[in-house]
Amino acid sequence: MSKGVKNIAVSKCLENEFSLTPNRLVILDELENYKRPVSAYLLKEKLYEKGKKLNIASIYRVIDFWMNLGVVHKISAINKFILCSDPDEKHTHITNFCRKCEKSFETCSKRMGLDLSKGTEALGLKFTNDTHIEVSVLCRSCN
Repeated sequence: MSKGVKNIAVSKCLENEFSLTPNRLVILDELENYKRPVSAYLLKEKLYEKGKKLNIASIYRVIDFWMNLGVVHKISAINKFILCSDPDEKHTHITNFCRKCEKSFETCSKRMGLDLSKGTEALGLKFTNDTHIEVSVLCRSCN
């Protein structure tokens, strides 16, 4: 995680008058060590190795907290989590993840030239700013 992402995460927390608890900070710091999606159970194991004994329910609560602030994305298909590359962007985030090696590539609908709102507007619906879409792909290495 770049210092920018951590600063954005902390700023979002302070703007909303949410507490920056030690558990929230330690999990945010631990997530920065991973370039690929990581499971809550692996986070628990790595934190335990560092002397931080958190139960899995606490880890999931903290992850949910950061997801609600748009700092972490969940890739539901593999039940793993990854930091958002730019939590300040107000658009639909798209995470492409390789089904074989789990390498992930975060893109945005605007940069890809996609107008996802067109179809939803035709149905009388609207995407929220925190919408996240996951797309299973095969990367060049695994293709």
